[in-house]
Amino acid sequence: MCLLASGLPSGPVGAQSNDDAVEDAVEDAADDGTSDDLATGGSSAQVPVPPPRHTDDPWADPVLRWPDPLAESGLGTEPTYYWFAREDRRSLLAAATPDRPLRVWSGGDSISGGPVYGFRQLIGDDERFRFTEDIITSTGVVTDWYFDWIAYVTDEITEGPYDVIVLAMGANDKQRFRDHPERPGEPAWVQRYQARVAKLVSAAVRPGRLVIWVGLPPLGTRFLSDLPGIVNPLSEAAVSEIDGAIFVDAYETLAIDGGYTAWLDADQGRRRIRTQDGVHYTLYGGLVLTEPILAEIHRRSG
Repeated sequence: MCLLASGLPSGPVGAQSNDDAVEDAVEDAADDGTSDDLATGGSSAQVPVPPPRHTDDPWADPVLRWPDPLAESGLGTEPTYYWFAREDRRSLLAAATPDRPLRVWSGGDSISGGPVYGFRQLIGDDERFRFTEDIITSTGVVTDWYFDWIAYVTDEITEGPYDVIVLAMGANDKQRFRDHPERPGEPAWVQRYQARVAKLVSAAVRPGRLVIWVGLPPLGTRFLSDLPGIVNPLSEAAVSEIDGAIFVDAYETLAIDGGYTAWLDADQGRRRIRTQDGVHYTLYGGLVLTEPILAEIHRRSG
């Protein structure tokens, strides 16, 4: 009968365990005055130190009796582990192939319709990708009292089978945080906003995954026109501190002469890229926005 699996000592019945022998040795040393030598290793008989977090006590926590070597090694949890699974041995993401498609999740408030429209057109029928969209309107970074994106991503998205997570939100964020009097752009508001973006992006990050935060584009309403200049630098600063995450500048992609435009010249002629409300994207605007996002995904795949 094997007793190793039960966590009991494997020596013969009646034999003294190593721990008991150590205790007896220390007690005997105390009687003859050699305990100091034993404790410091000054004599030939050195007291062995049991390995930490291990025990033969049958009533101890099972984790202490049967340590998980994989859990202790951290195998699969460090980012470099995934690099060795890539064909080029250096990319964050695996190369997108029909046999092993990249799984892309894109979501956020209503302005995330831009990336969603773009991904539908660019990878919707591409066998190398699997695409999931998740638009929740009237939400944002500030309004966690209405919808908490940090909790939602943590509970519903983070542990999902996604290689890429694309977050786009912020057009509803020109307001105070609940129970805080500071206006958008004031120091306390700025600090709180940047911290919340950092927490949201950090919640989505996992080794071997790319998280993309899409900044606000130019907004064509008088009330919101200054909002991208407030929140984009904060989001970019928060994301830049997080490994596995990048910021994509929608403002730079869609601005003309540094400002808002509803139209762009294209090969097929002049095309509308923004809806009449001056905030949201048209289908073509989503395509223009998402092409550089997809380029970032390909650049980090291999």
